[in-house]
Amino acid sequence: MSLLLTAFEPFGGEAVNPAQQAVESLAVPGVQKLILPVEYGRAAALAIDAIRRLSPCAVISVGQAGGRSGITPEKYAVNLRRAKAPDNAGRVFDGQPIVPGGEERLESSFGAEKIAGALSQSGLSAYVSESAGTFVCNDVMYSVLWHLSGSKVPAGFIHVPFCSAQAAGHPGAFTMSTEEITRGLAIAVDCVFALLKDGE
Repeated sequence: MSLLLTAFEPFGGEAVNPAQQAVESLAVPGVQKLILPVEYGRAAALAIDAIRRLSPCAVISVGQAGGRSGITPEKYAVNLRRAKAPDNAGRVFDGQPIVPGGEERLESSFGAEKIAGALSQSGLSAYVSESAGTFVCNDVMYSVLWHLSGSKVPAGFIHVPFCSAQAAGHPGAFTMSTEEITRGLAIAVDCVFALLKDGE
C-alpha cells in the first residue's frame, strides 16, 4: 500500500519551495514522491499520469501559500484558473475553467479536519482552509479530485507557509522551519493511513 505525495518546484522568484524541501526530506515508509512544475495543466497531467502508473492508495499534494499562519489542509478546490502572477511557463489565466463543464467545486476526501486537528494537537500551527486559491495548486487539487471522482482513493491538498529560509525576503511574515513542516507532513500522512485502515 503506497501513498503518492506531490510537491512543487520554486516559483514566484523564490529560491526554494518549502513544500518541495519537506516532501523530499520526509522519511515515511509507503510514500512515493513526485515534484511537479508550477505550470497550469502540465503539473496536473504529470500527477494524474503518476496516479495511473502507481495506483496509490491515497494522494496528498503539497504547495506553498506564503502569508498563511500555519499548515492548512484544504477543504475545497474550484474549477477556475485565475491569477495575476504567471506560472513558471509565463502563462496567465483570467477566469478559465480547469475542466469545461465540470463541477464548480470539489471537496477533498482525505480528512482535512482530522489532519488539522492532529497537527494542532502536536503543537504545530494549523487550520482548515476552504480556499486553495485559483493558481496552480488549486489546478492540481481540482484535477486530481476530478480524476479520482467515483473511486475510493482519498485525496487532498495541503498548503504550507513560508519557511525560515525565506524570512529575510518577507519581513513580518509567519514562517516555520523546514523540520516543522516535514513533521507536519508526516503527521498528515499518518492520518491518511489511519483513515484508510478505518475504512477497511
